[in-house]
Amino acid sequence: MNNDIATPQVNNKNGKVMLGVILLAAGALLLVDQLDAFLIPDWLFSWPMWFIAWGAIMGAKHNFRKPSWIFMILIGIIFLINDNVHNADNITWPIGLIVLGAWIALRPAKQADRDFWEKNEKAKQHFGFEEPKTEA
Repeated sequence: MNNDIATPQVNNKNGKVMLGVILLAAGALLLVDQLDAFLIPDWLFSWPMWFIAWGAIMGAKHNFRKPSWIFMILIGIIFLINDNVHNADNITWPIGLIVLGAWIALRPAKQADRDFWEKNEKAKQHFGFEEPKTEA
């Protein structure tokens, strides 16, 4: 009797194809930039664009469900603005912190957090922590 559980076959071909397409596009853009065939702005090949591209890839990998891709793109945008706009660093970092604080404060609570607080509220009521017991 064989009790082995068959694991489903994972198709890694989609990931390889996506990586190949990304490498082809990056190589083509770099070649066009080197040949000066088209007027391509310098900021397109700057290091902040790597953060933006990395954030877009992370978001696409997880169907934009995890918020980590937002941070990568925002950091890339802030550095891109700082590099290309004179005296922009005086306002971009405070605005970035304001946006981050607003996002943290206004995002909806996860179900696990709600369950934790409801469970602790029931425990308080069960043990009677609200009012002390007085003996007559």
